[in-house]
Amino acid sequence: MKLFNILSFLIPVFSFGQMMENEKGTIFSDHPFFNEKFIRSVKLKSLTGTISSKKELGTIKQTGKKQAYFFNENGSFAGSFQVSQKNDTSFIYYEYDNNKNMIVKRYSDSYGFYSYTYTYNGQNDMVKKVYAREKNANKSKINFKLGEQYVVFQEGYKVEVTDSTQTKLILNSNGRPYQRQKHFYNSLGYLVRVENKLLINNQVSKEVYEYNERGLLKSIQYYDHKDTIPTKGFLYNYDEWGNVSFIDEYRKNVRTKHKEILYDQSNFILKTILSQDLKTNLITITKFKPEFYN
Repeated sequence: MKLFNILSFLIPVFSFGQMMENEKGTIFSDHPFFNEKFIRSVKLKSLTGTISSKKELGTIKQTGKKQAYFFNENGSFAGSFQVSQKNDTSFIYYEYDNNKNMIVKRYSDSYGFYSYTYTYNGQNDMVKKVYAREKNANKSKINFKLGEQYVVFQEGYKVEVTDSTQTKLILNSNGRPYQRQKHFYNSLGYLVRVENKLLINNQVSKEVYEYNERGLLKSIQYYDHKDTIPTKGFLYNYDEWGNVSFIDEYRKNVRTKHKEILYDQSNFILKTILSQDLKTNLITITKFKPEFYN
């Protein structure tokens, strides 16, 4: 591909691994997307990426930015941090229950910390989400210890499941329904469509999912109201081992960003992300260095 050819002198021919999952299209989002079994098997402790950029017809320059992921010894994705050009660092932390459900997602911002806490029923369906502002009892962001917590709002969920659908009624802080979310599955159990409806004004939106011949997520398209053209979309391609090898992002059917993911040949760990803004042709290069548990 063009982007790979431009920067091929930077990176050797790559091999493949399955360290990242994309069944729900959450790769590189703020939702856990790493394969816990893989992370545990290679004893990966962290991945720290340094970010450089290249303008069209320009040279590669270091930006001073960083992107890092860190893991527990059991392979769970513990969190991530980003360092901006101004040397500001923002964190995300994750906590899990014994069923591997995420029960806390905690962010840092300029005011301190805030969190989302999740509660599940016996079927591992989420039944409550609580948003709260928090104070860190430690001075260091990287060693968070909960001091004070102030609940701002909460949502409740009532879930009904049939063979082909899951309907979720979302309740506000007063316990009253305000949104309905319906998931549709095909005969093989693949999610094919999600419909959202705000009950007060009847505003609707939907997500459409497609899969390749191996059952891997091929694309997601997001629609607002009754639009026939998606407001945004993502197209995924995979290597022969099932790793995501590139992602294309679309806005109203116009491709706006192209991202290539390269893996280390020796251990199948994420090595480099090449991202091209197709409007400006700015290329961003994130090169990762792994650290392992003993």
